[in-house]
Formats: sequence, C-alpha cells, structure tokens
Amino acid sequence: MPNARDIALIFLSLQALFMGLIPFLLLGALAYGCYRLRGLMREWLRIGLTYAELVRIKADELSRQIAEPFIRVHSAVRWLTTVLNKLLQGGRL
Repeated sequence: MPNARDIALIFLSLQALFMGLIPFLLLGALAYGCYRLRGLMREWLRIGLTYAELVRIKADELSRQIAEPFIRVHSAVRWLTTVLNKLLQGGRL
C-alpha cells in the first residue's frame, strides 16, 4: 500500500507543478506578444500621430476663422468707446 500512496503523492505534486506553471506561461506569452507588437506599434503610432497633427492644424485654423470676426468687432467697439469717452470728457486722444 505504501507504493500506491507514493504514486498518488507524485501525481498530486505534478498537478500542483502544472497549476503553478500556468501563470508563468501566460506571463511569458504576454511578454513575447508585447515584444512582437512593439515594432508594429511604432509604425501605427507614427501614422496616428501624423493624422492627429493634421486634425490639430485644421482645428486651429477653424477656431481662428470663427473667432476672428468677434475679435474685430470687439476691438472696433472698444476703440470707438474709448474715442467717444475721450471726446465727451474733453480729454486728449
């Protein structure tokens, strides 16, 4: 009977060994996948950054086109207000 006990203990130890190896195998596969994707990701990120820069430039141009008329009107109103205040108060320009 001691032989059966020893064999069962060996099988239980092997099962524990395999269960302990699974996380290490998954971690190794994840590290290998990151290593392989690093080269591809550099190319895709370069393309993505190029498009992001184009979007930023277009958004900047659009915001300037939208804001420019308001700035001109505000500037003209402030200039006119200042001139009228100086004239009505008798001050110098």
